[in-house]
Amino acid sequence: MRDQNIIGRAAVVPRQSGPRAAVSTIYRSAAASPSGESPRPDQHHHHGRLGRIRGLDGIRALSVAAVLAYHVGTAGGPTVLPGGFLGVDVFFVVSGFLITSLLFGEAAKHGRISLRQFYIRRARRLLPASYLLLITVALLGPTLVPDQVQRLKGDIVAAVAYGTNWWLLHQNGSYFATDSEKAPLLNHLWSLAVEEQFYLIWPLFVILLWRTRWTLLGVTLALITGSTLLATYLYNPFTDPSRVYFGTDTRAAAPLVGAALAIALRPWLWGQTDSPARGRAINLTAAAGVTAVVTLIALMRDDADFLYQGGFLLVAIAAGALVVGVSHPSSRLGAALDARPLRWLGERSYGIYLWHWPIFVLLPAGGGITGWCWAVVKIGISIAVAALSYRLVEQPIRHGLPKDFSQRDQASRRAVRLRIAASVLIPLLAAGVAVVRLNDAPPPADPLVDAGPALQLGILPSAQPSKDTATPALTFKAPIRVAVFGDSQGMTLLRNTPDDLDRYLRITDETIEGCGIMLTRIRSKSGERTDLADSCPNWQEHWAESARKRRPQIALVMLGAWDVFDAITDTGTIAFGSPEWDALFMDATSRGIGELRAVGAQVALSLLPCYRPVRGSAGFWPERGKDVRTQHVNTLLTELAKRDPDRVFTINPPEEFCTDPQISTKLNYRWDGVHYYKAGAQLYFRTVVPQLSRVPRPAPIPN
Repeated sequence: MRDQNIIGRAAVVPRQSGPRAAVSTIYRSAAASPSGESPRPDQHHHHGRLGRIRGLDGIRALSVAAVLAYHVGTAGGPTVLPGGFLGVDVFFVVSGFLITSLLFGEAAKHGRISLRQFYIRRARRLLPASYLLLITVALLGPTLVPDQVQRLKGDIVAAVAYGTNWWLLHQNGSYFATDSEKAPLLNHLWSLAVEEQFYLIWPLFVILLWRTRWTLLGVTLALITGSTLLATYLYNPFTDPSRVYFGTDTRAAAPLVGAALAIALRPWLWGQTDSPARGRAINLTAAAGVTAVVTLIALMRDDADFLYQGGFLLVAIAAGALVVGVSHPSSRLGAALDARPLRWLGERSYGIYLWHWPIFVLLPAGGGITGWCWAVVKIGISIAVAALSYRLVEQPIRHGLPKDFSQRDQASRRAVRLRIAASVLIPLLAAGVAVVRLNDAPPPADPLVDAGPALQLGILPSAQPSKDTATPALTFKAPIRVAVFGDSQGMTLLRNTPDDLDRYLRITDETIEGCGIMLTRIRSKSGERTDLADSCPNWQEHWAESARKRRPQIALVMLGAWDVFDAITDTGTIAFGSPEWDALFMDATSRGIGELRAVGAQVALSLLPCYRPVRGSAGFWPERGKDVRTQHVNTLLTELAKRDPDRVFTINPPEEFCTDPQISTKLNYRWDGVHYYKAGAQLYFRTVVPQLSRVPRPAPIPN
């Protein structure tokens, strides 16, 4: 992604001929400009010498623009390029193409490859801007995103080690979360990790096989095939695709395609004296490549099954055609993409990519500026910060002392030394301050816990009938032992309980987040989908074990969030509400009830409330808002309770969630229209506790 034209600045050498002289020139070119600074625009390709590669900076500029446009949409702004994330794949191909050419050049000149020098060049090019970003995030994070401070510690360590992609997978992180307010600031560094891991491993293959170029090409094609097949094998269309999206093993095809093109085509032998037919072929290749890439970026969605089942390889091939077509000196598109504004942006594309996501997340809309106007402001700030980083930090560290340093006067030499020292020492000092700030930061608040003031149930009216005109107050000799089973509805309910709930209930949380009891796949009309068999295959065993451990008097079962959809199985789709669907739901629920009854607990089935899912929240499932669906599930739960009226009971949720729009749609009751905050939990327990008090206590069962 970030390799500027490191093989594109040819040193002035005596005229030679032959392939060895050609690749020798590539090495001198790289040694003369390890930073990737673009050379003079009047340099061109010649046989035996590879000059500046026109147009690659333009490709970088357009690719980072596509990524910016995509992230504008995922950070809460308007969505224009749903496939803009594919700009990263174009960067991958460019990097593979250039790095492979660099390695071949060094091998041809010296008969060996110095990994030490290779990694030094990479470090000088990449580390200054990256570490400056990490230091800045560490300094500002405790103030701007205090809820992320504990996470940032691990994220920063992973970024320093260029292992962000695997760290995110370890943390169950997703690239496709839509809630920008909760988006981690350093998620986007996954792609840099993939590239650096490629840089770490790929030179070893070249060292072993550069003398047998066609063997290396065959190995490269085999690795491309293996990576693509692995991605296809690992992809499950009903689970989050982040394992395939983040994995170095499943994303290696793109840089390897660039490497394969460099090995096969040997761009250092290209020249402007090629035949007209070859020139026409190059221009057709460029046209086909740019058409395919632009079409994919304009139309492709990040949840398209096609991408993860070979589609990323197609994207890499299209990007490879673009890179080859633009890189050739006779390319007309290469000349067009070499325009000065595009070249300027391309040279700074690494910094723009580094800085844009934290800026997008941290800058809320203000001053009445919204939509594309605010998006343009954030993009402009990202470019400005990247330009400052490029000028004040990256360039001084990358280039070191200027060539004429010894010939300058003393004052000029002192100024150069001070500038370089400041570029190194100021970030180091800031890093020390950042470490102190992160260590002193308080622990983060639970995002599922309402930060509002504590609420209380107060004195609840008795649910028992009374001959008196006044309803007596509800009293207990001892709180009821209740264990809650089900999905994340119960989990959020118990994280926001009223302060005085323990007067009535001694309650434990045995829920499983994201867990439905029908082990099928479900897909929403919004495009959301999940595989419940993958999320909680052992829910029944969990219920049984938890019931034996807790031995509750009442097991409160809260289902529904995953039980209002069609069920997709290996044999087809079972329509919601059909006799087959009803039988599947009744069987699963009956098995769960049996596990709870086995320990002597009374089972209370909480009927489904009316859901009002919020569009735009992370995970929008509009079927939950269809009251006819929740009512059908409630009918089935009621039927199950009637089968064993002495041991199984139904509990009615607050009717206000159906009848009062001021409550049912208010986000301080349910933050996404489904999951509870404090006001919603208070309302739920005020309605439910009196009903639980009427449930007969079970007779004790010996252990």
